[in-house]
Amino acid sequence: MKRIAFWALIAQLAASPAAPVFAETTAPEGGSLAENVKALRSYAPKTNPGRTDFSATDRAAIANQIYAYSFAYDNADADAWFNLFTPDAVFVAGVPGETPVAFSGEGFRSFWTARLNTFRASGNLRRHLMSNILFLEQTADTAHVSVVGLLTNAKDGKTFSDVTSLNYEGWLVKGPDGWKIQRWHDFPDSVVPQQ
Repeated sequence: MKRIAFWALIAQLAASPAAPVFAETTAPEGGSLAENVKALRSYAPKTNPGRTDFSATDRAAIANQIYAYSFAYDNADADAWFNLFTPDAVFVAGVPGETPVAFSGEGFRSFWTARLNTFRASGNLRRHLMSNILFLEQTADTAHVSVVGLLTNAKDGKTFSDVTSLNYEGWLVKGPDGWKIQRWHDFPDSVVPQQ
């Protein structure tokens, strides 16, 4: 049985064809091992989630930023996707049983641009259905969110399947251009089968 380590993670997230197998202790080019990062498993906000002392405008903007993340990624629009992040953003990706990989700076841009370009040519059409956004914390210029969703795939317009449930955690900051993603943890609930 083939063991897909980090490239399974990347194939899952970028929905590209299977790639070479790497050892658990090797990060793909542009990334570094993030051994201390774990998937969020406790979704309880520190304060009452029904409180009303927040900006509804900011909440709507943050939710829209998260939806834009899905649309840009699903349409393999790297420039639009990267514009949702701060210049110093950290993107951590992990799958069950493997050490997560962190990307930032030029490594983040070059690695994910290549993956999105590969995906665009694959014949797969992925859709991120971001159904639950829970605000764990929000201030006037920062937000910490948990996002749960479903990733689906259509192949060449003929077959449809669910791929995995999604478990995201994000930290966003408000700047002159509005809200941007400063840190994003992407931990799907299962490894995507390589077909």
